[in-house]
Amino acid sequence: MSEQQIEEFLRESRVTRIATVTEDGAPYVVPVVYEWDGKQMYLVARKRAAWVRYIRREPRVCVVTDEEPLPQRKVIIEGVAEIMDTDWVEIARRIVTRYLGPSVSEKYLQGTLDQPRLVIRITPRKITTWHNPPQLADGKQSWHHRYYEPGSRWYEEYQRETSGRG
Repeated sequence: MSEQQIEEFLRESRVTRIATVTEDGAPYVVPVVYEWDGKQMYLVARKRAAWVRYIRREPRVCVVTDEEPLPQRKVIIEGVAEIMDTDWVEIARRIVTRYLGPSVSEKYLQGTLDQPRLVIRITPRKITTWHNPPQLADGKQSWHHRYYEPGSRWYEEYQRETSGRG
C-alpha cells in the first residue's frame, strides 16, 4: 500500500488489535479503537487495563489494523508505546465520536468521565502493509513474490510471468 493508501485506511473507523507482552513473556492481544494523526497512533486506555501495565514494563508493541471481507488489507505497526501525561477527554471524544457518532459518543463519555484513563501514543518503528491482490485470470491467487518457495511450480511461473518470457 502507498503512504496515501495507508493514511486513508487508518483514518477509517476500524478496530485494531494491540499486542503487548505479559510479565511471564506471553503475548497479550486486545482490540481497541484509535486515532491516527498521520505519524502516530493514539489510544485511550482504562487506567486499570492489564495491557497498560504490560506497556509500562515493556513499551515495544505491535498493532494490526485489518479488514474483512476481501480485499483484506492490513497495516501492521511495530512501535514503541508511551503513556502520555495529557488530558484524555478530548482525544477520547474524537475517537468515540468517530466510531459511535456524536449523539451516542457524548452519552458514553458523560457516563464514564469519572473513570480514570490514560492516553497511549504509539510511535511506529516499522510499518508493514498487505493487500490481497485480485484473483488472476487463470483462477490462481497471486501472492507477494517473497512468499514463493524457490524451485516450486508457482515460483517458476512467477519468474516467467514477471520476466516477460511467458
